[in-house]
Amino acid sequence: MAEKPASEKTEEPTAERLRKARREGQVASSQELPTALMILALLLTTLMSASSLWQWFTTQATKGLTLRMTGAFDIAAVTHLLREDMADALTALAPFFVSASLASILGSVLVSGLVLSPKALSWKFDRLMPSTGMKSLFSPRSGMQLVMTLAKLAILGMISYWYLHNKLSECMALASVTPLASMTAIFQIIFGLVVRITVALAVIAVLDVIYQKWAWRRMLRMTRQEVKEERRTHEGSPHVKNRVLSIHFAMLRKRMLKQVPQADVIVVNPTHVAVALKYDAASMQAPVAIAKGADYLCQKIKEIARQHHIPILEKPELARTLYETVEVGETIPETLYVAVAEILATIYRMRRQR
Repeated sequence: MAEKPASEKTEEPTAERLRKARREGQVASSQELPTALMILALLLTTLMSASSLWQWFTTQATKGLTLRMTGAFDIAAVTHLLREDMADALTALAPFFVSASLASILGSVLVSGLVLSPKALSWKFDRLMPSTGMKSLFSPRSGMQLVMTLAKLAILGMISYWYLHNKLSECMALASVTPLASMTAIFQIIFGLVVRITVALAVIAVLDVIYQKWAWRRMLRMTRQEVKEERRTHEGSPHVKNRVLSIHFAMLRKRMLKQVPQADVIVVNPTHVAVALKYDAASMQAPVAIAKGADYLCQKIKEIARQHHIPILEKPELARTLYETVEVGETIPETLYVAVAEILATIYRMRRQR
């Protein structure tokens, strides 16, 4: 099916369209946020383990420069030494690996949420075609990514230049200090530069997330015809929907007509409207409309009332007012208390006379 032009996609994506896109792995993604969080995690890990990391680094440097061996200097001894050094290196660097991995995963989850899409992992051989690669390489999206990458490099370059330019005098003074003081100063300069770069990357990441989410929703926009087809698919065809509604109303009418024999009086506008009222002083604060109907239902209500010897009173204005203002199961409004009370009083007198 041919892709619709972007100019025709003017409608916002529906909830079903968004769910379908997530199932297929089409989610908003940002490379900037995981990168910024990863650098921040590495920075915090360095601060928390600075003393132990410095001690490990100086120990390894001392061992490497002295290379003091106890015993024979053979392949087995060198292998054992390298194995120990490798284990020490992995132990020292493990916090950095773990924090960087967790930060990268957290960045992806913050942008797109938890998404499990096996369909996105399926092979698509058309992506291996050179024509497809060239098309994606020179697409507007690739051009935008290139512009953003160049802008990011320019911003980071300017930040680095300004910071190092201000530190130039301190760097020149390192020639006259001790090696330990020189290394400490270099680490401080590098740390300050990394902090500034991390802050800049965080700002860029926030802007990139906003842009990626906007571009994702814009890509999933739909035409009016697609919205109509989706609504028709979920709601069903009009014929089926009308059939379901007719069955539903028929069941409601049937349930309502079963309550007519419990009424105390039927108020009618002789041929068009009928309302069945019931009042129990022990359990009700006001009379309740237990059934109502017009035309055909009006005749059915009166027919059932005659079968069960329920009084039928012709009160055209009151019947129309009750039919228009009171729903089945609701009490009558206070403005009609007097009129309905007169009717009920008349009915009770007729019952006592019988």
